[in-house]
Amino acid sequence: MGKMKEEFMKMQTEGYFDDMSDAEYQDWLNSQKPVTQEEKQSQHDAWWNSLTEEQKQQLYNDQEELFKLTIEEMNHERE
Repeated sequence: MGKMKEEFMKMQTEGYFDDMSDAEYQDWLNSQKPVTQEEKQSQHDAWWNSLTEEQKQQLYNDQEELFKLTIEEMNHERE
């Protein structure tokens, strides 16, 4: 998980946003540093490299199953 997401999850769990109005929350969001494509890629690579081969295979299998279900749904809608 990326550092920003970890920090956000921590803040959310600790109730940081509970007493915040929508406007205050938007202000907080706008104050956050934008993430560059390189940072995003680096975070993704770190996450991917942290997975075991079994976890990678499971992700692939899940994606293939979702693809098959989507194709089946599209075929069913045509009938």
